[in-house]
Amino acid sequence: MRRADAAPSPDRGDGRNNGVGSMKIEVERDALLGALRQVADVVQSRQTIPILANVLLIAEAGALSITGTDLDLQATSRVEAAGELQITTDSSKLVAAVTSLKPGKITLSVEDRGQLVLKQGRGKRSLPTLPAKDFPKRAALENAINFRMPGASLARLLDATSGAMSIEDTRYYLKGVFLHVAANRLFAAATDGLRLIRADVAVPDGAEEMPDTIVPDKAVAHLRKLLGKDGSGEIGIEITADAIGFELGSTRFLSKVVDGSFPDYTRVIPPEEGGRLDLARSAFLEPVQGVASVLNAEGEKTKVRALGFYLKEGEEGCEVRGKDSTGAQAQEVLDADFRGVPVEFGVNHRFAVIAGSIFADSAKLTLWVSGPANPIRITSDKDADLLAVVMPMRI
Repeated sequence: MRRADAAPSPDRGDGRNNGVGSMKIEVERDALLGALRQVADVVQSRQTIPILANVLLIAEAGALSITGTDLDLQATSRVEAAGELQITTDSSKLVAAVTSLKPGKITLSVEDRGQLVLKQGRGKRSLPTLPAKDFPKRAALENAINFRMPGASLARLLDATSGAMSIEDTRYYLKGVFLHVAANRLFAAATDGLRLIRADVAVPDGAEEMPDTIVPDKAVAHLRKLLGKDGSGEIGIEITADAIGFELGSTRFLSKVVDGSFPDYTRVIPPEEGGRLDLARSAFLEPVQGVASVLNAEGEKTKVRALGFYLKEGEEGCEVRGKDSTGAQAQEVLDADFRGVPVEFGVNHRFAVIAGSIFADSAKLTLWVSGPANPIRITSDKDADLLAVVMPMRI
């Protein structure tokens, strides 16, 4: 008979040893914390499947890889580490434990009872685990189109367009950024049916034959965090019909793509005709935000602050006005030059701000308005790669 206090079998598969002999590694605390933060955003703490709240830790050949997933997205980051380890543990608890330690070397080991133990000096943190073999890690992409591009270019594409993504689940094919190649340019576009933003860069070498791809909103948000404000460095991209992968430094990110067809958005882009309004970016945004600041957001389904634009030729001929049901109202003269037939139209304040904000601070904007019910085309003299379209509303 086996004694009650006998050591557990190393092959139990219950998280106590996972078939690995002595599982212990040494790693720099700051490097580990940085890698964890690249992965933790993918993991959702509230899960009906417990292991999806965990990160997978695998250390071998002098490196520790940390992987998190929500089944749609998977992020992996690598850091130097000495030793071997193979286990999963709660993502948020691990981040908290590592954050609570001081800079310097720390050790991670799996004890007989299956706890992941972090030690630094006399300090100790013990975390629950689940077996590494149960973690649903995605396989590498096969037969993918591979190319590289500057991280700053991808960051610009995503930052400019992501504000126009739809949030409606019923229009799931609009809940992302559409990437496609045309006329030797790589285009990114997003729309919710009421506004559209498009950006483009020269086609990176190797991307000429890439399939049309809708990158889902969750993946776009994670990529924007990984790339940071300046998107420094190069990013590797691989695309198949149903998935897309990104590699930035020591971090690798995989995502499903949206299974659907993006509409032919070029059909709603109006030509440069009709009335033309020219004004500085600040001369557009400041009056819009000033008038909207005193208005309540109103509406039965979608709460909006509706602004009215009144345009005609001549000095001080252009105004923006607004009012709400409480009696609050405001108006501002636009410091602008308008040429064309007088026109009045309404705009959702939020759409106007998002569209105007994508352009350079010092830019001069041009708005083409062909009628009170027709889409409005917005471009600038500083951003040849950007285009915004906003649908008007009744006032």
